[in-house]
Amino acid sequence: MAYGSISVGNTATLICAANTKRQELTIVNTSETVNIFVGPDVSVTTTNGIILYGMQRNDRWKGPGGSWLGPIYGITASDTADVRYWEVER
Repeated sequence: MAYGSISVGNTATLICAANTKRQELTIVNTSETVNIFVGPDVSVTTTNGIILYGMQRNDRWKGPGGSWLGPIYGITASDTADVRYWEVER
């Protein structure tokens, strides 16, 4: 099990490293107004990533159990977002 807080800015930032023991992964964008976009590598952008809206929408991404064991990266269009993650292992 792992959890943490990451500051995500306008360059691709590693949120959670690859983990072959991953069973579940939850990522929450706690920022009030800054949206983040998540993807599987450093090529994530604001146009190809999955959007996680600012906390006013209480948006979170919950990865499917064990099907994606690779890294998760995030990026913003501007400013910095406070992102939290919780990873459960088998």
